[in-house]
Amino acid sequence: MVQVVDRVGALLNAFSQQEPVLGLAECAERAGLSKSSAHRLLMGMVDIGLLERDAAGNWQIGDLPLRLAAIRLSHRNMRAEAGAALVQLGQRYQAATAFSVPNGNEMVYIERTDSSIPFAPSARLGSTAAMWAGAAGRAVLATLAPADRETRCASPEWDALSDAVRVRIIEEVAQAAERGYSVDREEFFDGVAGVAAALGHPGEPVAAISLIVSPERMSAELEREMGEAVRRLAAEITVRTTLPTMG
Repeated sequence: MVQVVDRVGALLNAFSQQEPVLGLAECAERAGLSKSSAHRLLMGMVDIGLLERDAAGNWQIGDLPLRLAAIRLSHRNMRAEAGAALVQLGQRYQAATAFSVPNGNEMVYIERTDSSIPFAPSARLGSTAAMWAGAAGRAVLATLAPADRETRCASPEWDALSDAVRVRIIEEVAQAAERGYSVDREEFFDGVAGVAAALGHPGEPVAAISLIVSPERMSAELEREMGEAVRRLAAEITVRTTLPTMG
């Protein structure tokens, strides 16, 4: 298996910006393979989207590496783009802020700022939370298809919740999908309330941005204002930092 991976890597490295399209002989020579071995691997790479073959029978990089590169680039750029703008929103609403990313069925908090109005401490950097438990994770879930939402929620902790609580969370995620932002009112985290919106194209959430305040301050009006603010900011950052989705 390791040898196959090494050979696939060698074939991918055969391509460059100067020579984005190669014939079989060129691929084989640069990867140090026989033509028959190279052809077999190249065809397999076409099957999974790593490469494409043009009408002349030559090879070029396929959609999958471009898609993965776009995800990596957007993640890095989103964090930088969100930083200053999210801090400004936090100052406007005297709210704490958070930037988090999905990892399996959890959210990982990787950036935060505190509110100028002290209240319960916000999540520590590097800490995690079940995707269904807070506004950030629910914002991510809201961008997914219902079946994918169930997969991301699946865990012993989710199963331990009452049917009523699970139904309420599912309804909140559906509402978040409609309005473009999610809301959390101290349901699983004492002393905090907040709103969040996901960054990334529908079905491909990359991160979430959050505004967090004390439950006492979270009026219906503030909830709407902050929710619309993070929704707009998330949409702007997504447009600026991601490539269009590939059909």
